[in-house]
Amino acid sequence: MSNNIKDIISNKSTALFNDVVDFLYPKICIVSDLRIPEENSNDFVIDRILQSFEIINEDEFSFMRSKINADFFFSKYAFRHESGIQSLIHYLKYRGFTKIGTFLGSIIGTELKLHHSEKLKGYNYLLPVPLHSGKLRERGFNQSMYICKGIVEVLPFEILNENIIRVKNTKSQTGLSFEERIANVRDAFDLNPKLKTSELKSGILVVDDVITTGSTIKEVIRMLKQDTSVSVGAVTIGLAK
Repeated sequence: MSNNIKDIISNKSTALFNDVVDFLYPKICIVSDLRIPEENSNDFVIDRILQSFEIINEDEFSFMRSKINADFFFSKYAFRHESGIQSLIHYLKYRGFTKIGTFLGSIIGTELKLHHSEKLKGYNYLLPVPLHSGKLRERGFNQSMYICKGIVEVLPFEILNENIIRVKNTKSQTGLSFEERIANVRDAFDLNPKLKTSELKSGILVVDDVITTGSTIKEVIRMLKQDTSVSVGAVTIGLAK
């Protein structure tokens, strides 16, 4: 039997197997519980539903940039209670669907490339907001790292993994006032002693999933600006409303 015939048989077998799997275990939209069409662009949410997500007004960028003392700020979606983007973030963080992080990161990367490339010419690094070692062991992954991985599928950034350390296992920010949130994360981060700050010659974008009051990212930016001389910006998937 020729190799071409073997390849045809193999391809048909693979296609048949995939059809059976799709029939028995169809891809279901996380947001609507509807079956995802075969031509959909992703495996998590139906395209038309994704396109209906509330988008952040760019007028809000300058306010948040000032609030967290960032040199650049971008966020894509309005993060509201029981919103579609909340569902995606929940599946990412608490159900371990790490591919959602990469998927959302690629959306952010595309937005940055299309609309903010001029402002980002001086930035070459992505820095995922770190989890405390205890929380990392419990969850098994850092969701912000997967968002970074999605961004670098689109833009040629370098990820600074483990270059800052979460030295304080902070309690949940939920239910805390703005002042309490700031106190909760004060001195929660430190530079990894292995990092030679003198080697950082260009800007850093701090990456997280959602920004609420901004206290966590603000503390990371404060620490970076204290110990480096480069521009520091911030990028998130969602902005709490």
